[in-house]
Amino acid sequence: MDTRAVELLRRASDLIRRGWTQHAESRDIAGAAVDPWQPTATCWSLLGTLVAALEDETNDGNDLPLQQLADALDALALFVDSDSLADWNDDPRRTQDDVLGVLGAAAEAAVPRHLDA
Repeated sequence: MDTRAVELLRRASDLIRRGWTQHAESRDIAGAAVDPWQPTATCWSLLGTLVAALEDETNDGNDLPLQQLADALDALALFVDSDSLADWNDDPRRTQDDVLGVLGAAAEAAVPRHLDA
């Protein structure tokens, strides 16, 4: 996997550490739903944080990193037991620590492995 997928997952983790939400991709300080890339966003869902992290990447003048997203989603699929990131995030038993855990595990799984010859 591309190391950029790991960067995307780590960037997403950084956002979730700042704030996490359910039933919206992101929210502002008043709790109103906002687009994840908005500067007023203060907390994100699992899906919202990936969108925000991707937006950061494209704001740096880069093309939309579709391969990076695909690799990150492949890694997340190993740890998210749902067909929907939103449904998984919004489960009433879910916690911010759960989201951080799957992002961390996915980032670790996505780290390219180099075998010594």
